[in-house]
Amino acid sequence: MAIGEQSIDLSPVNESLQKVVKSTAIIFIGNILGMILAFVARILIARHFTQNEYGIFSLAFTILSISAVIGSMGLQRGSPRQIAYYLGKGKQENVSSTVAWSLTFGSITGIIIFIIIFLSSDFLSAKIFGMPELSSSLKIFSVAIPFYVLIFILTSIFRGYKKVKEAVYFQNLLKNVLFILLLVLVILIDTSFRWCIVAYSISISITCITFLIYFMKKKLISPSFIKGGKNSISIGMKLLFFSIPLLFVSILGQVMGWMDTLMLGYFKTSEMVGLYNAATPLVTFIFYAQTSVSFIYLPVLSESYSKNRKEEMRKSYAILTKWLCSFTFPLFLIFIFFPEVILNFFFGSEYIVAAKALQILAAGFFVLNIFGFNDTALTTMGETKFLAWATFIAAGINITLNILFIPNFGIEGAAGATAIAMVILGIMRAAKLYSISQIHSLRKTLLKPIFLSTILICAIYFISKQFVVVTFWMLPLFFIFFITLSGCLLLLTRSFEQEDLEMLLAIERKLGIKLVSIKNLMRKFMQ
Repeated sequence: MAIGEQSIDLSPVNESLQKVVKSTAIIFIGNILGMILAFVARILIARHFTQNEYGIFSLAFTILSISAVIGSMGLQRGSPRQIAYYLGKGKQENVSSTVAWSLTFGSITGIIIFIIIFLSSDFLSAKIFGMPELSSSLKIFSVAIPFYVLIFILTSIFRGYKKVKEAVYFQNLLKNVLFILLLVLVILIDTSFRWCIVAYSISISITCITFLIYFMKKKLISPSFIKGGKNSISIGMKLLFFSIPLLFVSILGQVMGWMDTLMLGYFKTSEMVGLYNAATPLVTFIFYAQTSVSFIYLPVLSESYSKNRKEEMRKSYAILTKWLCSFTFPLFLIFIFFPEVILNFFFGSEYIVAAKALQILAAGFFVLNIFGFNDTALTTMGETKFLAWATFIAAGINITLNILFIPNFGIEGAAGATAIAMVILGIMRAAKLYSISQIHSLRKTLLKPIFLSTILICAIYFISKQFVVVTFWMLPLFFIFFITLSGCLLLLTRSFEQEDLEMLLAIERKLGIKLVSIKNLMRKFMQ
């Protein structure tokens, strides 16, 4: 029987991989669309307002994001893990209580954080950042914090049920589309910059209200929760104690992600912040592939963990990491070889000075991909306290390096501090994961093709550079070339395994197309 006609072996490993593949395609497309829309909004702001105003927007947005993460109480990761775990155990009443407590905790903390930021906006703007003009933007953004928190919580609830379309519809698309429409209106009316902040706050509020109406129609909260009871309170306390360490992980993760922007604002100028924030949204394209897979991998892995399927967890982890790196490696090379071309096209020639920062960040994000989904796996195994301590150490390193690097090296120093801290965090998490489960991603089927591809592509690049002047419209051709060459080396180094074929079969079924030639080729070069 031809490979294309084989029935799919629904062993636990293959079943988990297929669940991830089926949903990852949706969430990945949603994440990319959402990121593109958010990126378009940033380009509109950068091109139609001053560099100083773009820097103020970036700082205010950073504070909003950190505030929303704090308000989420770690529930954006704790809730889906607990929901999926209880579903795996068949405890539906516990699932309902987890859903209800997630919304309760999120609503309370969101309102508290809103009050704190609103009342302290003058102090933060004048005393911390030395930018009194930042205050009004913070006050407007603070109103959106409770709504932003609830969007996070609602998304995490559906994530626990392994449902991804809600995240795409509301978090990725609706919020960003509304912001762009309102932003275009602000630009056409030619009103003040402050209305950009108002537009973003309105887009968040409308998205949250729409999401809540959708959630209520699904009736995911049992009436028994409203009646109360010791079991429901116990479930709420378990959720809270499980999530609080993840709150610190999220806060510290935000610190690592945004401390470079905040400290550039402290040590340098808002113009420097604007330059740096031309590089950061670009490089997140590399990391978004991992976050897309993790979105559905967390509940899938949690269900496997609840059923003690350790071998399934080890194999799925290694296979998914290899596919993740295979897809992000060509994009990483584009950022490394052509940063000036990319920055000039999207932001204009004045942003080309951020090219080295873009290269440094791209390297850090890709190395983090090589270590795989270690934070997701550790969360599944309940190692939330370790994750908090590891992220605390990495955040401390990030802050220290920012203090040392930014005054002397500017945006390159900020990028270097973030990249080094991310890699150290990846190493710590990978070491812990291996020590408790023997799960790891650093196998020869992953490292050998990356190493050989790097050598060969670098040689081709430096030779072609002498004869070709690269423009932005040539980059898709380079991307296709890089991914084709990397795929060939995966075959020649015999880096494909049986699980890779099963994933391809799942992709084939999802897309509704026949990939017989590719499957036959993989089989010839399979280990």
